[in-house]
Amino acid sequence: MDAIFKQKLLGLRHPQAPRTFGAALLGDTSWWGPLSETAPSLLSHVPGEVSERALVLESLERFAVDKTREEKTLVLKIPGGELHVHSEAPLEIPNFYGNAADLRAGLGLDPRLTDLVLCNKTPGKVQVLFVSERFRPWNEVALELKSGLESELRAGFPPRTAELFGRMIAAMKLSQEEVLLYPVEDSDELDFAPDVLALATFYRPEIIVTLGAKATARILKSTDRLSLVHGQFFPRQLADSYMVQVVPLFHPSIIETNQNMKKTAWADMQKVMKHLKKIP
Repeated sequence: MDAIFKQKLLGLRHPQAPRTFGAALLGDTSWWGPLSETAPSLLSHVPGEVSERALVLESLERFAVDKTREEKTLVLKIPGGELHVHSEAPLEIPNFYGNAADLRAGLGLDPRLTDLVLCNKTPGKVQVLFVSERFRPWNEVALELKSGLESELRAGFPPRTAELFGRMIAAMKLSQEEVLLYPVEDSDELDFAPDVLALATFYRPEIIVTLGAKATARILKSTDRLSLVHGQFFPRQLADSYMVQVVPLFHPSIIETNQNMKKTAWADMQKVMKHLKKIP
């Protein structure tokens, strides 16, 4: 992949004469091959060559994201120069906890819910931190506890939605120990976003997946519409130069009630899977 990327980058500096009108208009993108059946639905609504070019740009972006994760840097060395990957300013961590006991004591969530979602979670093994909008009250969750991951998911979603989201996580080839769910807020007065950043700093997941517009706005501190940013990777720096990718997804409740959203959600989830090397 490195060789192909460098070759094509050099080709942009010394372009050959276009062979077709499409190549003259959009550039030669045939090196990437045919469109993937799993490409985001946005690409299917534009002409073929435009779709292929969009796929190339997205693939190059994914390549840059992978390289920044592997090399833990925002500057990629290329022949004749450097490629700088844009990142916002480092996220401010209000509290840093050196051990699990201090972390649990410092979180603002109901301790019973905290024990439920943090049970058997280990730094270095958690790959995805899912951020929901709110958690349900403990007295509701306690009546519906089941075994395995679904108990954790019922803290954030009613039973039917929790079951659907559990199937989504299983389809992403993620195990219970690889995922963590936490809310971004409990009410309009209590903001849990600092807790999310403290959890990310302690457990160091590869990706923070924000579920829904409110969770996305709280973590990315952005007013962009979710329909415009879903499935995209936003690199953010936390403590000690630790880089995490924030990926917005639609809330499971929307997917549950809108069958047309399932294809879009699956395309976004596959991007996460590719980043985690769960699929080629």
